[in-house]
Amino acid sequence: MTSREHAKNQRRNAIMDAARTLMQASGSAGFSMRALAQHAGVSIATPYNLFGSKQAIMISILEVEMQAYRSQLEELRTDPITALFHAVTIATARYNADPGFYRALLFSVYNDGGTEFRSIFSGSSHAIWRELVARAVAAGHLGQEVEPNAFAVMLEHLFFGCLLEWVYGKLPMQELEIRVQYGFALTMLGVANTDAAVLLRARALSAQQSLWQTWQRAANENAISSPPSPAHARAG
Repeated sequence: MTSREHAKNQRRNAIMDAARTLMQASGSAGFSMRALAQHAGVSIATPYNLFGSKQAIMISILEVEMQAYRSQLEELRTDPITALFHAVTIATARYNADPGFYRALLFSVYNDGGTEFRSIFSGSSHAIWRELVARAVAAGHLGQEVEPNAFAVMLEHLFFGCLLEWVYGKLPMQELEIRVQYGFALTMLGVANTDAAVLLRARALSAQQSLWQTWQRAANENAISSPPSPAHARAG
């Protein structure tokens, strides 16, 4: 790498780091390109010259996050079925560690991404889930009739649907993880071999119980925090 290329990469990284810092501070990607350039210590033209648009910066940051996530998954040393569930836990732990940043990033990319957004979730993300499913099929845990690409798409939709609810503030992270684990277990149960089916059924029932307990706690908390109805007030 030439010194010029090295300097260019440094400026790119400085801009992405600045965008991350601004999102962490505000929980939003609503900052201007001028504010971003000032925070990164570059001219106003530099982000446009290196990325082309603010959305391209968001996409680049998401790609970096995907690479870091993949690196964590590569360190897993477990059976393929368990790896699929661990992949969910690792992802939700990452989001939970920096919720303001991830909400802002995903909200920005989802709302404005268009073709670029779809390429991320049909490329980098899909490859991760496809590989995990393919390992489970190769190991005989899932039936040989399972087509990894198609099956991975269904798991992705399940995960991403719950993730969007979290992004929009409609679902707590703990419940998101339980819902996805429950959905994964039920989805795989229909195509699992006998031994894997026993484990998946146990996971599904455990997640089902956890969901019920989560909803019960939420209902009790709402009952405690809600003011009494007029009828109850009169009765008192």
